[in-house]
Amino acid sequence: MLGSQSVTTPPSERPEPLRIETTRDLLDAIRNKHSLLGADLENATLSRGLFDRIQMPKASFHKANLRGISMKNADLRLAVFRRAELERGNFTAADLRGANFAQAMGDYCVLTQCKLDKCSFQTSRFTNASFKQTSLIAASLAEGNFFESDFEGSVLQRANLTNASLMSCNLTGADLRQAVLVGTTLQGSNLTSLQIEGADFTEAKLSDDQRAFLLDIASGINETTGRETIETLRSGSSPKSKKKFGLF
Repeated sequence: MLGSQSVTTPPSERPEPLRIETTRDLLDAIRNKHSLLGADLENATLSRGLFDRIQMPKASFHKANLRGISMKNADLRLAVFRRAELERGNFTAADLRGANFAQAMGDYCVLTQCKLDKCSFQTSRFTNASFKQTSLIAASLAEGNFFESDFEGSVLQRANLTNASLMSCNLTGADLRQAVLVGTTLQGSNLTSLQIEGADFTEAKLSDDQRAFLLDIASGINETTGRETIETLRSGSSPKSKKKFGLF
C-alpha cells in the first residue's frame, strides 16, 4: 500500500497594484469595481477630476498631476503624494492619516476638517492653503512653506514645525501643545487664543508683540526636547540696545 503523499499548494501570489495613468483609467476602475488599495498612480494625470468619497488607502500619487482635483470625504490613509502637484485641490474632510506630502506643491489646496495625523509635509509648499479645523497630531511640517495659510482651530499637538514658514498665517484657536517650533517663522501670524503648553519656540522668528503675548501664556516643558516653553521664548528675546533694523 502506497503511503499517503501530501500535496503542497503554492502560496497565492500577491496581485500587482492596479496601474492608473489617467482620469479615464480611474473612472473605468471604479465602474468595474476594482480594488484601489495600494493603486499605482505615479506620474498620473488626474487634474480637475471629481472623486469624492473614493476609497484609495495606500495609493501612490508620486509626482502625479492632481491640480484642481476633488477628493472630499475620501479614504486616502497612508497614501503617497510625494512631489505631487496638488494646487487648488479639494480634500475637505478626507482621511489622510499617515500620508506623505513631502516636497508636494499644494498652493490654495483645501484640507479643511481633514485627518492628517502623523502626515509628512517636509519641504513641501502649501501657501494660501486651508487647514481649518484639521487634525495634524504628530505631523511633520518641518522646512515646509505655509505662507498665508489658514490653521484656524487646527490641532497641531506634538507636531514638528522645525524651520517651517508660517508667516502671515491664521493660527487663531490652534492647539500647539507639545509642538516643536525650533526656528519656525511666525511673523505676521494671528496667534489669538493659541494653546502652547509645552511648546518649544527655540530660535522661532517672532515680532516683539508676538513674543510678549506668548510669554504671558507660556507654561509647561516640551516632552521631546526637555525645554521649558517660557525659557525658549525668553532666549529669543534681544536686548533693546542690540535690536537690529529689518524684518527679522
